Amino acid sequence: MPRGAHVGEIGCGPGDITRDLKAATGAAEAVGIDPSPVMIERATQRHGDDPALGFVEGDGRDLPLADDSRDAVVFHTCLCHVPGPDGALAETRRVLKPGGRLAVFDGDYATTTAALGDRDPVGLAVDHAIANLVHDRWLARSLPARIAAAGFETDRVDAHPYLAEGEAAYFMTLVQRGLAFMARDGLISEPAADAVRAEAEGRVAAGTFFGFISFLSVLATRPAGEA
Repeated sequence: MPRGAHVGEIGCGPGDITRDLKAATGAAEAVGIDPSPVMIERATQRHGDDPALGFVEGDGRDLPLADDSRDAVVFHTCLCHVPGPDGALAETRRVLKPGGRLAVFDGDYATTTAALGDRDPVGLAVDHAIANLVHDRWLARSLPARIAAAGFETDRVDAHPYLAEGEAAYFMTLVQRGLAFMARDGLISEPAADAVRAEAEGRVAAGTFFGFISFLSVLATRPAGEA
């Protein structure tokens, strides 16, 4: 990373990854962009004491950044939520300097499971959460091809398995959200939802809870010398 680099994160949420990106690269300045004003407010509250960190409301498909203004851009579990992710990749190429780096990390959410067998109610709750929270659960499988089509040179592609451990906090959140969506859709009663929640909590307590997702990372470069 060049001295005095400028970096950015698209879909920054509360800003922790933007902060870590700046620290890891030694950049002079980092900006996080998110379409949610609530998240921008939260990120500013959490990290506003660092004048080299900025947070801006904006759409990844229409970035509020100048051409050739970033040395590196990161998408962290963001693109799967974006309708039209190819537009976001094209915008990223626009704002990256020639030779700038792109890093994408996202879930292969089609692999998400908490089921111990067919028609497992805990597994069904997690499935319903992913169906409602992720725009394209299959996106990770086309990421290398999409990134190449956007005009980047791919440097490496890696898979990262995630297995729930301990209190399984992330998966328990998915169980809760899935049950809420199922209740909203009239698919489950409140007593039944309470029973499924208790079953998931019991598995965690007994050490029998299983939760798995595969993630994918792609590192790529905007070719140097291109306009």
